[in-house]
Amino acid sequence: MSGREFSGFDMNTLTEAVSPQPFDALRSTARSRRHRSVAMVAVALVALAGLAVLPLVAEPDRAAPADPATTSDAQFSQFTLTGPNSGVDVRQDGCVVRFAYTGDGGRSWSDWDAARFEGARCAAGTAAGTPGSGTDFFVLGERSYLVTDSGLAQLSTDYGRTWRDADAAIVAVPAFPATARPVLCGFGCRPMLEPLAVDPSSGTVYRLTATAPSWRPLFSLYPAADGSIWATYQRGSADGSTVARSADRGATWTSWEVGDDGNVITAAGLDNREGYVLTQSSDGAVRLLRTTDGAKTWTDTGADLQDQMPYDLTVGSDRSLLAITPGEGTDSDRRGRLLVSRDDGRHFTVAREYGRLVGAVSVAPGYAWLFGRDDGSTGEPDHLIVTTDATTWTRFTLKP
Repeated sequence: MSGREFSGFDMNTLTEAVSPQPFDALRSTARSRRHRSVAMVAVALVALAGLAVLPLVAEPDRAAPADPATTSDAQFSQFTLTGPNSGVDVRQDGCVVRFAYTGDGGRSWSDWDAARFEGARCAAGTAAGTPGSGTDFFVLGERSYLVTDSGLAQLSTDYGRTWRDADAAIVAVPAFPATARPVLCGFGCRPMLEPLAVDPSSGTVYRLTATAPSWRPLFSLYPAADGSIWATYQRGSADGSTVARSADRGATWTSWEVGDDGNVITAAGLDNREGYVLTQSSDGAVRLLRTTDGAKTWTDTGADLQDQMPYDLTVGSDRSLLAITPGEGTDSDRRGRLLVSRDDGRHFTVAREYGRLVGAVSVAPGYAWLFGRDDGSTGEPDHLIVTTDATTWTRFTLKP
């Protein structure tokens, strides 16, 4: 496995992906997926197409020396698509996190050492994501990156060139400004512990001063195309879940309790009235629920997803539902599969199988993608194909 470590699911994970499982096991799998994930932070990527991009300079000011990374077993990568043709690739090796940027669909990339962070408090060799003893990271936007160094949060708003204390740098507001885009997150959201939004023109990051809609920790956040925010909060299978929706940029929330016998796997909102949540009960039953009154009441769509459990759910550009799920193939060569529903989540059909199933988040508001290699092998992906409607596809090249 190369440095990117875009690994596919192992045998145990694949078994879990296609069969009912206790929610705690699913949550554990989801957390591990996020740490070698592909994420999206834009609400509407089309709106980013016209933004000017400031290139990374070859020798920027750094908060850490440019020494080679400490060798450890904690190596993995995360790719974040920040616009139709822009993205940030991240590689972590122990306590060192490196960021590379592209603005032309992956045809050219900045150098890995153009932006980096090295944890001064991090214990070398500690597995990433281990609470309080290593480094973790999250790409909030095209130029805004969050890292934690043994629990101490640091923020960069200049493409990773310089870093500041995150608590002091993040601006507290009663509601997110109209120019700020709420940050998509999922599977526990760490190290993002609360809803955040980013102004793409300046990189400024905002947090809310309003009381959270649940005592549970933030588990996922989905920004709908109209600016409404759909969030889930949960801690464990015995504690139930809260689904919350805000139509006023986070100032106030409408919430719904899933109950002690059910937990939310993922949620997606079409607008401030219509949304979906994928849930799993304590006995393993999977349901897709729909609301049309802003999260006040929910109904079961009746979709049969028990044998092809989606990990990722999003809304396409044509208001269809798109989901990523394991496809056909052997345990070492499992295909990635995109499902689509055009009847409000009642039925899903296979739109495409492509490449190897990668343990990575593969959807965003308005977008879904599958990974592949040009040579058709099952090794590390070298590109992804992106769709907005499960019909047309475009290519994005990953950093070599």
